[in-house]
Amino acid sequence: MTSHRSTVVLSLAAFALLSVGCGSSRQSVWEDDATTSPTTAGANSTPEAATRRTALLAEATAAYAERGDEAKLRLAIAKWEEALVLDGSHTEDWAALSHAYYFLADGHLSFDEAKQEEMMATFEKGTRSGEKGLLAVSPAFATRMREGARIEEVVSLFERSAVPALYWRSANLGKWASAQGFATLLSYKDEIRAVMTRCLALDANYFYGAPHRYFGAFFARAPAYAGGDLNKSKEHFEASIAIEPRYFATHVLFASDYAQKSQNRAIFDEQLNLVINGDAQAMPDVAAENLVEQRKARELMARADELFE
Repeated sequence: MTSHRSTVVLSLAAFALLSVGCGSSRQSVWEDDATTSPTTAGANSTPEAATRRTALLAEATAAYAERGDEAKLRLAIAKWEEALVLDGSHTEDWAALSHAYYFLADGHLSFDEAKQEEMMATFEKGTRSGEKGLLAVSPAFATRMREGARIEEVVSLFERSAVPALYWRSANLGKWASAQGFATLLSYKDEIRAVMTRCLALDANYFYGAPHRYFGAFFARAPAYAGGDLNKSKEHFEASIAIEPRYFATHVLFASDYAQKSQNRAIFDEQLNLVINGDAQAMPDVAAENLVEQRKARELMARADELFE
């Protein structure tokens, strides 16, 4: 005879499965009117426009180097946006903008309860920027998507040059979906998993082991019936750390997702203490990100007793 506890658990699982279709949805760039595609705008720009674009990209890069300052990051975003109006045919520019939106939302807005709506809108902008980069990098992909294909059906069309746009589009989408709720996250899981599998195959080392880091979180967060697997989660986190142990986000996610889900307090404490006591400046290129992760680590450590039974 089924126990009351088992009945409750099964009922909750069934409800979660049924609720997938009730999650929030969004419109992708390739669902927009094809005649207004921004990825081809300015592709045949004048010499003057090309010179202006080069200057704007240089200003964006300089401002982004100081992204720990929110005002500087917003300036970088504005410069990239202006450059992309002049010429939206370069996938690397869209990927840079998508990454910048991600850091604005995750590294600045996420810490302010009053800015949660702006955070969500920023993750959406980051997702759409990544999508524009994908349309720019592969005309074949653009054609298939405008014909109604699903991205997981055509992700094999992408080569290594598409990894930045693929990754930052999915990173923004994953954060947006998670914030929308469990049902929304589940509704996008197959799409994001397919994209990240392609990223892993094309460039597992991208952004300090980002594909492995993403799957570490994915396999920890997903329930077993939706593909969750704590053993796989641990393997991917360890693979990402092996690629670059000085990138703090991997350690924070290892603690917040794997260690918390598995109720392994030893790993939780070990990973967070490594970040809290680590040198955020050891990797100058991502010092801004590491400082954000130290802040996350301190906040998580302060809640440790309530996170573990």
